[in-house]
Amino acid sequence: MIKNYFYSEKFSRNGLSKKSQQKIRNTKFCIIGLGGTGGVVLENLVRLGAEKFVLFDQDRFELTNFNRQIVSDESNLDKEKAAAALKRAKSINPNVSAKIGREFTSSSSFGGAKIVFDCTDNVQSKLMIAQKCRKARLPYVFCSANDTRGIVTVFRKYKFEQAFAIPKDKKAQGKYLSCSTILCPSVMVAGSIAVSSAINYLFGLPYLEAPQALFFDLSRSDIFWKSNLG
Repeated sequence: MIKNYFYSEKFSRNGLSKKSQQKIRNTKFCIIGLGGTGGVVLENLVRLGAEKFVLFDQDRFELTNFNRQIVSDESNLDKEKAAAALKRAKSINPNVSAKIGREFTSSSSFGGAKIVFDCTDNVQSKLMIAQKCRKARLPYVFCSANDTRGIVTVFRKYKFEQAFAIPKDKKAQGKYLSCSTILCPSVMVAGSIAVSSAINYLFGLPYLEAPQALFFDLSRSDIFWKSNLG
């Protein structure tokens, strides 16, 4: 194990009290999906000093990921995303540990995590994860980016299916959300704000909770605005 003073040296410029820094270090985070927004979420958390993770992703890195996914590079081409993400995290802080899973299903466990980040890209997965979080009384951090736009909020009691008017028919759900073109700055903004929201929740500071959400569009002069979902 790396000595504590190395930890303190690495994360001394976070500007956090020792108590707050230790809280981040001791909190276990679950990230489901380690592509665009998920990779940014992990990067932010590790550089904040987080060391305990539960990571899920069933995919491998491919060339179409390179425009936006922070973990993707030539050395990780065709490598499993979860394993590559953990390797990157440990290159920053060797004390990082993670339980790795592939596909997150209805029978999957959050592994003792206190905060869950949903960085998947299909509505059926998002709905299932949101419902499991609500049942487990865990904060569900919603993080989405598409093209130049994005949405971030934290669900606790408000229903995800109500917020986005999700149809009950699974065939209709499959057509509800599709990933087209995505700019790297969009995933960087969405993932970073998601982590900031989660940390504020952890510290008892103000954060946006559903049905209120933060919207952004990088192609507009007024980039950010708040609005209610559903």
